[in-house]
Amino acid sequence: MTDNSKLIHDWQDKVKHTFDDEGKLHDYLLTTLDNFLYRYLETSETKDLKAQEVAPYTYGGESFESNMVEALKVKNAEAKIGIMNLARSIPKAQKPTVRYSLEIKIKELGAEKGHLVITSNINWDFFRFEDKTKSVTKEIQFKYSDLGQFRKELALKLEEACELFN
Repeated sequence: MTDNSKLIHDWQDKVKHTFDDEGKLHDYLLTTLDNFLYRYLETSETKDLKAQEVAPYTYGGESFESNMVEALKVKNAEAKIGIMNLARSIPKAQKPTVRYSLEIKIKELGAEKGHLVITSNINWDFFRFEDKTKSVTKEIQFKYSDLGQFRKELALKLEEACELFN
């Protein structure tokens, strides 16, 4: 084994032992998700977001924005039109509100392989937020085959899902 390949092997071993059980992988996943909730979902009304279990094996968070000027900064054309219609149809006194959400569903989470489904959503069905035709969703399938790929690509996949909020 060359010096370089020994260094790589030692580094991979160290990473594997850092995440040698599912609990540490889970903690890393939640910490990373918390960072994205802070960066993309915090609004003037919703602060200090932390990932919560929203369903079995599903973690995420949601926020609300009643400032239509802020909500209309979204670049997604479908969401922009929907939010514009919301702002026009609901009197300002009733505080029309948009809901943002980000979730990760764990299908499999292990050091050797895993499968996550990352979902971002903007919903302008004020005030029930039930009508799927008044929302836009982006879903990212993330399958990994080793720990290095998981650590390297988790944030990239979350970033891809959060493009919806830009």
